[in-house]
Parts: sequence; structure tokens; C-alpha cells
Amino acid sequence: MKNELVTKLNLLIIAVIIPVRNRKTITHNILVQLYKQISQLSDQIYKINIVVVDDNSSDGTSEMILNHFPEVHLIQGDGNLWWTGAIVQGMKYAVEKLNTHYILWLNDDIYLSDNFIEKILELCSNDQFKDSIYGGFVRDNTYPDWIVYSGSIKNQIVQLTDNFSDSDIVEVDALNGNIVIIPKEIVEKIGFPDQKRFLHYGGDYEFSYKAKSFGFKVLLSNQLIAQTDYTIDDFIRYMPPLLQWHLKCNQSWSKRFQILKGLTNIKTNYNIWHMLNIIYWHKNNISIYQYWVYYIKAIIKLLVSDFWSTERIEQEFKNYFQKKKAPPELAEAVMDRTQLKSGV
Repeated sequence: MKNELVTKLNLLIIAVIIPVRNRKTITHNILVQLYKQISQLSDQIYKINIVVVDDNSSDGTSEMILNHFPEVHLIQGDGNLWWTGAIVQGMKYAVEKLNTHYILWLNDDIYLSDNFIEKILELCSNDQFKDSIYGGFVRDNTYPDWIVYSGSIKNQIVQLTDNFSDSDIVEVDALNGNIVIIPKEIVEKIGFPDQKRFLHYGGDYEFSYKAKSFGFKVLLSNQLIAQTDYTIDDFIRYMPPLLQWHLKCNQSWSKRFQILKGLTNIKTNYNIWHMLNIIYWHKNNISIYQYWVYYIKAIIKLLVSDFWSTERIEQEFKNYFQKKKAPPELAEAVMDRTQLKSGV
């Protein structure tokens, strides 16, 4: 059944929001994929607008878009938008300027399934979609049964395709922002992600939590699929600071000092603002005292862990690998970067 908006206007408008910065080749790749799939659509009741928010790239990204993809709605940032700010700018533009019915968040560093746009249109054309936010998942190219970006249930990321053995759709608590489709009606009721508190990380989770608090469903679909080249460095980058600390235990102090600096670096997923804000997402204010306490405790834990036994440190790695459902080969490769035993 077609959505009421489609019936009334005979046109379903979807805006694809892509935040980018200094990844010209990667951005080019996702745009080629999108326009190839869009060009293959035979049904004229759909209009798909692509909105790229370039947060002050210096590698010629904007020039590439203007020269090769003139249909793109290009929004320029000043370098301070980060992920959440770029997403918000794109969403506002889509709602105010493009009269969109649905908004699709999309990161540029993924390879879309061949029927990706077709599946998006199927979801958006279904009346049952109006009260739900849907997300997709991104698999690793090397280990295709292992999901690297998806959604979470009780703080546990959905990381295996086995989770969909009983149904194509799983209800989750939050969605990763790599692939998320949102009806405009939900945006009108709950607003936009909080770009002030969640600059680069957490805006996707905060928006999901807020939607659920308003009574909307947050769903993960195995029909919206993409892949990515997830390297060992990517895996390590998202590890807790404690594990990164011990991966660098045999390197210079300056290398380990970068882990400490990461606690106050917006670019790291474990920075203190992100960690506390996502814990207390429902609170309007967090006192500076709480940030200081969290920061000091984190530093003390890192320094004290140098006196832990090898067995205890090994167990921390094992627990993390199990939680992330990491492929054994990947876990072994990570352990090879330490002087610990690799019995994982």
C-alpha cells in the first residue's frame, strides 16, 4: 500500500543526507553508487534528492561535487560542524527547502547493496513505516557475516547476521548513523539531534533514545545492507582506552600519551564529553565536576593497569573480543601487536 502522501501528491520525496570532510575519493564513490541506482528507477512517483554537507574540506571535495555531480544540493560548513552538526544542517535544509517526506542518513565510506535504493523505497512506501525509524547494517568486506555498524540492544551492538534468523526486522534501543531512514513526521515531533552536546559521536544514539521516549519504534532491518573495508586499525580505534593503552605499552611514552589526550579529543569515541553525555542523555545539564571526576578516574585506571598481571590484561582483551563477536583471525591480529599471549 502506498503512503498517503504518495497518494495525495503522487510523489514521494526522500532526502539523502551525507556529511563529508576531506575524503574526496570516498565521497565520489558513494555518489556514483547512489546515482547509478537512482538512474535505474522506472517508477516516476519517487524523487530522491542528495544533500552533501561538506564541512570545509581542503582536498577539493566540493569542487569535485560541483563538477561531476551538479544535481547534488551542496551545503558548505565552516569546519566546526562535525558529524552531528552536518547531519542537522542537512536535515533542516531537506525539511525547509526540499519539502521532503523522509530523510536518509548515509555515511560515505560504505558500499551499498545493489538493491539498496529499491529497499529504501519499499520501506518508505509502506504505511507501517510512518511511526518508526529504520536503520540498516554495514558488514565487513573481509568477514561478511560480521556486522561492524548497526544498532544496539541494552548497550550490546548487533554484530552477527544470526540475529535476523527469525525476522528481517529487530527492535533496538539505538541506531548507528551510517544508515538511518526517518519520516519527516518524527522530526517534526522530536526535533533534531543535539549537536551542541554530541558534536561528533553520540548524536545518532541520542536521537534514537529520544524517538523511543516519544513512543516511536527504532528498528534494524536486514534489508538495508552495505559493506565497508574495516581494517584492524579501525577495530583498534574503537577499542576502550584501557586496551589501546596496553597495545602501546611497548612503544614510546609519546604514543601512550596520545591515549590520555584522547580523553579530551572530540575525534575519539571515548572522549569524556561523549561518554558522559550519552550516559546522561536525558539530562539537560551535566556539571563540570562530573566531567572532572570521570576524567581523573579514567587516567588513574590507565596508570594503575600497568601494575596488573598479564593474565588480567589478557582477560580484558578476551572479554572485549567476545562482546564484539570479533572474528578469531582479527582477534589474533590485534594480540600480535602486544607482547601478551595470543590465546584468545
